[in-house]
Amino acid sequence: MNYPEIDSSKLSEVMKIIEAAASLMEEKDCDSDAEAAKELDTLQKQLCEITGNENLCIKDYNAYWSYTSLETVAYSALFQPPAKTGMTDAQITELIQRIYKLDFDVPAKELEAVSEYFLEVLAVETGLHNVSDYIYCPNEIGLDLHADLEEITARILADSKS
Repeated sequence: MNYPEIDSSKLSEVMKIIEAAASLMEEKDCDSDAEAAKELDTLQKQLCEITGNENLCIKDYNAYWSYTSLETVAYSALFQPPAKTGMTDAQITELIQRIYKLDFDVPAKELEAVSEYFLEVLAVETGLHNVSDYIYCPNEIGLDLHADLEEITARILADSKS
């Protein structure tokens, strides 16, 4: 499975929009300040327009710096939402292995965004919206904390069918 292509010429503009929105939300109460709310709405429309993704919510980028970098969230915003394609168990297994091992042929600066994207693909394909727990915190879904990849994969495949 190939990683999603983005139009990198849009990256800088997406970063500016997200940074402006995050700063605005940090400085002002966009729920009660009508002017700030209008400005945030304008940034929302700009983000959706430039990315072509109407499902993005500008408020999701509030305080992004507390968990990731501006470049990572901008890359993520440029990925189109994954759609279910009906992957086979073998394809799902391969994807789980790639996510677990971070086996993606991408530049380091894109690795986090690509990894998150493929977790979304896996969630869409399996119907398991907490699929990252299976891989990174298997004890939260009833496996041993140090479960091996084969156990994790078997559990994901089994739970996706139930």
